[in-house]
Amino acid sequence: MRRNFVPLALAAWLAATVAGAQLSQTFTEWPIGPAGFLLTDAERKAYAQVKSDAEAQAFIDLFWAKRDPDLNTVQNEFKLDFDMRVAAADKQFSADRIKGSMSDRAKVLILMGRPLAVQNLSPGADEEENNRPGFLERGGTQTWMYTRDGKPPVKKSDEVVFAFSETRVGAGDFLLDRADRRNPQALKLLAGRPEQLILNPKLTEVPRVGLLPGTKAAGSSQQAVFDLQPRPWPAGATVLTTWGVQSETIHPVWVWVQLPDPIPPAAEAIGRVRKDTDGNVVGSFVSPVLPISIPGGRAYEFSLPVDAGTWKVDIALLNGTEPVAVTTLDAKNEPAPAEGPYISPIYWGPDTRQAAQARLGDAFHLGGMQLIPRVDNRYKAEENITYAAYIVRPSLDEQGQPKIELAVTLYSGGKKHDEQSYQPVTGVRITGDIWAFGQVLPLSGFRRGVEFELEVSLRDAKHGFTRTQKIPFTVVKEEPAAPAVAPSAVPKG
Repeated sequence: MRRNFVPLALAAWLAATVAGAQLSQTFTEWPIGPAGFLLTDAERKAYAQVKSDAEAQAFIDLFWAKRDPDLNTVQNEFKLDFDMRVAAADKQFSADRIKGSMSDRAKVLILMGRPLAVQNLSPGADEEENNRPGFLERGGTQTWMYTRDGKPPVKKSDEVVFAFSETRVGAGDFLLDRADRRNPQALKLLAGRPEQLILNPKLTEVPRVGLLPGTKAAGSSQQAVFDLQPRPWPAGATVLTTWGVQSETIHPVWVWVQLPDPIPPAAEAIGRVRKDTDGNVVGSFVSPVLPISIPGGRAYEFSLPVDAGTWKVDIALLNGTEPVAVTTLDAKNEPAPAEGPYISPIYWGPDTRQAAQARLGDAFHLGGMQLIPRVDNRYKAEENITYAAYIVRPSLDEQGQPKIELAVTLYSGGKKHDEQSYQPVTGVRITGDIWAFGQVLPLSGFRRGVEFELEVSLRDAKHGFTRTQKIPFTVVKEEPAAPAVAPSAVPKG
């Protein structure tokens, strides 16, 4: 028995009504690309009526906003997940002249997410098992399973299976076989997914929000503070930038601004992020701020959820209407990998504090704890250095624990003093596939006044993804105590 294969992606392309020729190629091809899998019938008809590139861009912006799980943030987690799935599909599913992100497996991945289980059957094995003739002329079969308690859930049965088959041995195309008895239920579920993925159906315009959750974007008059000359920047003020983990797909820029004690506390912050390449503003905010008390001053922290790249970050701290500190920082953040383990930068400092109300992604927070950086890397002998990192999608052992290893090397004056090779360490699950790691280095045994460097390497034991960080530190010499002054003798009368 020969089977008739019509790729879902090709069928969608044939059925698509493409907008008029007055659109540029980018917008003409948009509904027949991977995003087209998400279009409802009504949206496809509406897009066919757009008359210009500007109208098309406005349609697309609103299209993604309708699927945004949190309209109060500048980042659209749904769009980021979509982009990650498209990249994974191009990498894994491309075959012959079929682009991976336009394949049947890509459509299922985009609409349904990652399956709970995948099974591969050799050529003929699936048809032989199901007593189907002609199995020798066909290639292998791959099945994807989704369950009632998965994401997305299967509502009307305990599980649903998508069965993909090669058109010939070794073709690697794996199309959804409409003749397979398992696929009618799967195809019916798939057809309803575009409507289910719209979370904000009544939205008529894209919300204008600030970069920070719950804030508004800064207006031009507020951003004028960055044009002040000279800019106020107190002596002894310092800054620190890195990037963190807000989800598997969002790695926000983290900013720490530290002001010395004589400077009055700030009550409000104005910020914006500009592209490093052309200076264009990608987002801004106006927000009240609360200072963090630290030895010798106060600190303010910001978590800016922007795409991966290199950035200029402008920050102004105000006491009432008066700016007390204005600065521009160079910052960067890494892209989230589409698959496999990922380890964040390693963060360090002498102090950790309880932060039960913190949200994942808040600057320098890991699993209900806030790590307080020490920007000058100078410590007292009675202090510790705590270093920590996020681990995303780690390899797991049979007990469900991450297979993570740690190696440390101590240097001073460029010379190696001590070394510990890779040893297994434990992690704490924060949520889903995001874990956290932490370790403490006591400083009581280190020589005073010597500049040390601790090289920390954290790696996934199975896949080998490694993050290495050099942590400089100096244990300060204690000032000698002032000699006690004996009380003056009282002369006898």
